[in-house]
Amino acid sequence: MTITERGKRLLGVRTGEGRTVWLFFLHNCLLGVGAVLVYVAANVLLLENNPERNLPLAYGAAALAMLAAGQLYGRFEHHWPLPKLAVRVLLAAVVLAGVLGVLVATGHSVASAVAVMAGYRVIYLLTSLEFWGVAAVVFDVRQSKRLFGVISAGDMPAKMLGAVLALAIRGNADLPWLLGMAFGAYLAALLALRATLGAHAVAAAPAPRRAREQAVAPGLRRWLGESRLVTTLCLSLLGLAAVTTGIEYLFFVNVKHRFHDEAAIMRYVGTVLGCTYLLALVFKLLLSQRTLDRLGVRRVLLALPVALLSGLALYVSLDLANAGTALRYFCGLYLGLEVLRRAVFDPVFLLLFQPLSPPERLQAHTLAKGLYEPLGLALGGGLLFALPALPGSHPGAPFAWMGLLLLGVLLLLGRTYRQYVAELQHALRPRFAPGEDEAPAAGRPGSALAPPVTASPDEIRRLVTELGRKAGRAAATQHLLHLGEAALPTLANVLSAEPDQALVRRVAQVCGRLRTAASHQLLVALARQPHLFRREAAMRALRHADAEQHEAPLFQALVREELHLAQLLLHGQATAGPALAGCLDYELARAQQRVFALLGQLHAPQLIADAQRGVAHAARERQANALEILDNSIARPTYLGLQALLTQDPPAEKAGIFDRLLGPLLAPAPVVETIVTRGETAFSDWTVRVALEQWQPTASSVAALSPHLRSPSPLVRESAFALLARLAARQPALYRLVEAAHQPLNQLLMSHTATTSSIGAAEQVRVLQQTALFAQTAANVLSSIVPIMHEVRFAAGEQIFAKGELGASLFIIHEGQVGIFNGSQQLATFGNGDFFGELALLDTEPRSASAVAQDAVTAFRLDQEDFYDVMEERGEVLRNIVRVLCQRLRRQNEARAPAPVQAPA
Repeated sequence: MTITERGKRLLGVRTGEGRTVWLFFLHNCLLGVGAVLVYVAANVLLLENNPERNLPLAYGAAALAMLAAGQLYGRFEHHWPLPKLAVRVLLAAVVLAGVLGVLVATGHSVASAVAVMAGYRVIYLLTSLEFWGVAAVVFDVRQSKRLFGVISAGDMPAKMLGAVLALAIRGNADLPWLLGMAFGAYLAALLALRATLGAHAVAAAPAPRRAREQAVAPGLRRWLGESRLVTTLCLSLLGLAAVTTGIEYLFFVNVKHRFHDEAAIMRYVGTVLGCTYLLALVFKLLLSQRTLDRLGVRRVLLALPVALLSGLALYVSLDLANAGTALRYFCGLYLGLEVLRRAVFDPVFLLLFQPLSPPERLQAHTLAKGLYEPLGLALGGGLLFALPALPGSHPGAPFAWMGLLLLGVLLLLGRTYRQYVAELQHALRPRFAPGEDEAPAAGRPGSALAPPVTASPDEIRRLVTELGRKAGRAAATQHLLHLGEAALPTLANVLSAEPDQALVRRVAQVCGRLRTAASHQLLVALARQPHLFRREAAMRALRHADAEQHEAPLFQALVREELHLAQLLLHGQATAGPALAGCLDYELARAQQRVFALLGQLHAPQLIADAQRGVAHAARERQANALEILDNSIARPTYLGLQALLTQDPPAEKAGIFDRLLGPLLAPAPVVETIVTRGETAFSDWTVRVALEQWQPTASSVAALSPHLRSPSPLVRESAFALLARLAARQPALYRLVEAAHQPLNQLLMSHTATTSSIGAAEQVRVLQQTALFAQTAANVLSSIVPIMHEVRFAAGEQIFAKGELGASLFIIHEGQVGIFNGSQQLATFGNGDFFGELALLDTEPRSASAVAQDAVTAFRLDQEDFYDVMEERGEVLRNIVRVLCQRLRRQNEARAPAPVQAPA
């Protein structure tokens, strides 16, 4: 690993993000250079002209100028594209820096100092809106969480530079040089912005979403935003801005009281600012992301007001009559405020806007920075100016109003966090809600098919058997639902002992629809079984059930069990070959789905369902919102495990994360042996088949082969008997051990030979993989199609089906060629690996053409009724069919499209 890669990992920068992060860091650094140079010039002028009275005046003037600039920015934000707006804002900053340079060079009055301070605040506001507006569109919520701290650290070196320059200033003659350097920094920032815009499509496109259930009244949206999240966040920022103004004022005034020499004042202020920005830089780059990951958004959001309240409370216990103590106190208060605000609060504050749609995001930034922060500045400046003039004013008055404001900020930020989670959910919900998920209604006793209130166990067992037949499934389901709890003893026996997993799933669905306490307990017991397919069936049936508080420890234990299994699989995947690694990837995906299902019993089901859909969504922003809502909703270790499963990191890195979460594995068995031992109770049949191919049994472990010889899966049986044949040829001693454990082994061998198709089960999976219809479907999923594949043969010239016949089957050619005809016209010829008749899988309409074998043909037939059952269990199969059919339809439309008319020469 190179030094660059180590640095990126340390900072949380992932592959493909390096150039973007560098451009934003450089852009922010250049903006910071310009801003801090103007800031230093403004403070030099103000500190030499009665700061006790002039600083509040400067704050008020700056607030008014910022309000005007914010309103102007907001107006153009709705009319200009974001790239155009960003470029023109930087051009305005360049011009304004030039104007301030002229003002500093020509006059040093109080009015000039106040104007320079107001100009600084306006420049800082505009550049901040420009920078964070572009960043908010380029980065999603998860990237923002990782990278906002890094890219916002760009202004820290710039501010340290400003602190150093403040130490070097010897008089007002140096100030125009500062403004000239600021002018150059803004020009360089403009070049960095152009490079950023050239590397990314920066557009605030509206995202279609459902209407909010609790939205801001239309008449107030211009001032309070579209979402209540914006309202509470902006109001909290107003209070924080007022408190920040008060602390900054107290710091500068006490410095002025302690040091009367201007050079000493600038040296002290420059040193404090330099230390502040150095600490903020280190914290932002190295600790910000880790702190956020460890503490979460809510705690980090509240850290600043809690710390400030604690700092203000020290005022009562300290002897501030001593000038040295007072200066150290105000210095520490100011330093702590600046470090926490810049390194902790600001990145999280900006992150909170990310769940909003891009236009709402930009509007929220503009409201917060262009309206409410200036109002907070004006409020703080007004209180500082007015309260000392009141009769009987106390020196501790600023601490009183700052404390009250911070208490209000704490309450508002608590509400803000709840609104943030609500916005994440809103961003994940479908635009057109179909209505609340409801369990299907049970059959009504008055229907024509209603059986007696009671039925014999044999009758109930017959109804259960009918669930396995498509023709009688609906009627049998209604009968069982009418019987209600009378059917539960028989259903319980099926759930505990039935080997047919498809039947277990349908019985579980019946129990889920009964919605009684007894049926619920049956499903919970099914979820506790070690057979993971049965757990999946139970969780699918429980998705409509209300969670029971007393069952939470059980489901939490099952979540931990799934995470331990994932840890074992990741360790195995890190050392497995390509074939087995692909299988383990599928098993990890299954484990992830089970974890989501279990979380649905521990948290709000709709929230978990929305998040699960979101992480599988193609849009990056939907995925990011889904991960963020999980981060703020579920237990931290569970979230970190799920996040590791969802990332594209190497398996060894994921395994390391699980080791830190769950503790290292103590001498685990090789993953191949684990798969063979647990078999189909924990793994799909294709994974077991691949493991059996790679397994090297010993005398102590060969007994694990026995269950696989009797497996209901043809894939597993085929692989198990192939392994048995290898043992007979190469390790006769182990073969005799297996033979001793199976007295009727010869009967098993003869039975296997008699039922083996001329084309093996594994070969049938390969045939499916070579077919365009299933080419992108995992072999673990295709293995479920093998049991319904019927091998058929046709002689040359034999008609497979005729035009006009009702179609109910798809054909996949293994060998030979098939012609497709419309009357005597041959439309197409299909060969090995091709498929035809696919529309019959989706409807039973008459065939649109005839199919005739051109020579001897071997093919596989998939019947609609069987395939529907597979698609019900394996949604990936249906999605692939729809995708391929859409591609074919597009090609046909393109072929039929008329050629463009060319103008005559």
